[in-house]
Amino acid sequence: MSYSPTKSIDEIDDLLEMVKIMQVLDIPSKGLLTLDELKRQVITALNQSQTKPNWIAGQRKDLSFCRVPKIVTRQGEETEILSTERRRRWLTAISRDDLTDKILENDRVCGEHFHSGIAAPLWDKWNVDWVPSLKLGHEKLKVSEASVQQSQERVRRATERTKRMVEKDSENSQISLAKKRLKHNEAGHSVQNISFDVEMADIEDISENLPDNLRHAVTQTELSCNTVLSPEPIHQNLPSSDFDEAFFSGDDDKVKFYTGLPSFEILQTVFFFVASHVDRRRGVLTKFQEFCMVLVKLRLSVPHLDLAYRLKISTSSVSRILVTWITVMDIRLTPIIKWPSRDELYKTMPRCFLDAFGRKTTVIIDCFEIFIDRPSNLLARAQTFSNYKHHNTVKVLIGVTPQGTICFVSEAWGGRTSDKFLTEKCGILEKLLPGDMVLADRGFTVHESIWFRHADLNIPAFTKGKDQLDPVDVEKTRQIATLRIHVERIIGTLRQKYTILQQTLPTDYLACRSGESVPLIDRMLRVCSALVNLCPPTIPFD
Repeated sequence: MSYSPTKSIDEIDDLLEMVKIMQVLDIPSKGLLTLDELKRQVITALNQSQTKPNWIAGQRKDLSFCRVPKIVTRQGEETEILSTERRRRWLTAISRDDLTDKILENDRVCGEHFHSGIAAPLWDKWNVDWVPSLKLGHEKLKVSEASVQQSQERVRRATERTKRMVEKDSENSQISLAKKRLKHNEAGHSVQNISFDVEMADIEDISENLPDNLRHAVTQTELSCNTVLSPEPIHQNLPSSDFDEAFFSGDDDKVKFYTGLPSFEILQTVFFFVASHVDRRRGVLTKFQEFCMVLVKLRLSVPHLDLAYRLKISTSSVSRILVTWITVMDIRLTPIIKWPSRDELYKTMPRCFLDAFGRKTTVIIDCFEIFIDRPSNLLARAQTFSNYKHHNTVKVLIGVTPQGTICFVSEAWGGRTSDKFLTEKCGILEKLLPGDMVLADRGFTVHESIWFRHADLNIPAFTKGKDQLDPVDVEKTRQIATLRIHVERIIGTLRQKYTILQQTLPTDYLACRSGESVPLIDRMLRVCSALVNLCPPTIPFD
């Protein structure tokens, strides 16, 4: 197959391409040639060549392409170290100054840079193709003066076209711009995102030729601009967020939003109950402000930096105040999470439980999980990974009375812990008395442990190889599901009222601080549960 002159000239229109072809085919230079002579010489050599370069033919079926290796973080520490070293050595070998994340993601390294034509596997570190090593130089081709002149000519023509288009529309451009800005500055629209490229004097000149209604709009625009550009501080009328007594007094809705407590009276009662046991440094905040700051942190999960800006303190002070108050609140408020006596259960038993199980129901139990950051320690990472949530979590068991108050909160356990193991180890079974009945979900298969204490466990029935449940089991399962839903409502209330339990918590909350044996996450769980018990119950008495 021969190359036709017309077709070849169209394909090799750029002088740089012809120079590249001459280098590949070893075409000798015959002195100074014109552009047409150079093209004819290249076409003749291509027609005479039996084996043309693959990049000219447009096919490289035998050529492989490899991605720049990424850092592998989910296959062990050794794999992560090895992949990090390999990526670093690849980037060193490529040695390009314009490398960005987008280029590294989209570009490929061809097989010509490897001895075997393909990159070696990750674990074959001592293989010669573990890092590209061939043809890595960046050759610079000499650009001829004719090519430079052609490029300059193209730029000149494009500039002239743009200039003609601008001159054609120049008569109406300023008026159109003024009309658009007058439209966007009508009453009710913000002007903070409007750019002021046109000077006010230019708008005044244009407004002289406009109708009366538009001229009046120009005047309004000038007044609006003067108002926006006035040096008066714009934050002086913003509401204060100092979280002091005056901020909450007389506004129960504000108390509910910021603290989760139902009224300002209950907020003050809890504060006086806790504050006398807090030893604090002299600072810019009062005790009440510090106490409310902690409640706002639990309620809204506000970042430390946000609280620091609001209260004009440092983030380290926010952390210190949080730990100090959470510790004291845990000690003082935990007695509110009380396991009820038999008489208290009988007096507060809702009608729905009496109709279903009489007075036997003592507690409803369930577990919930809280997301945490992935630990750096591999063992801790494995112990906290939840197969159910597919994330690193901590698991907590909660017990709720039939009336809807939280009567038991376990410590935080690793997310891989089963419900059965957590129930047997958390200490809730020690509180059961003979004759008590526990409602739970199917996953709590702890019959033996509960029967050992002469108590009863009520969970939904299993099919046990049957096609369907018996009518008696169906009715029993329906009753259990109807009443067990109350514990899920309490868990939902707990997490919605104190949204910090919905967030992904840092691993610092799981570690015990120096001189302490209880992690911050356990204290936070008990404090939030005690505060929920101070709110009206979610389960009706009748």
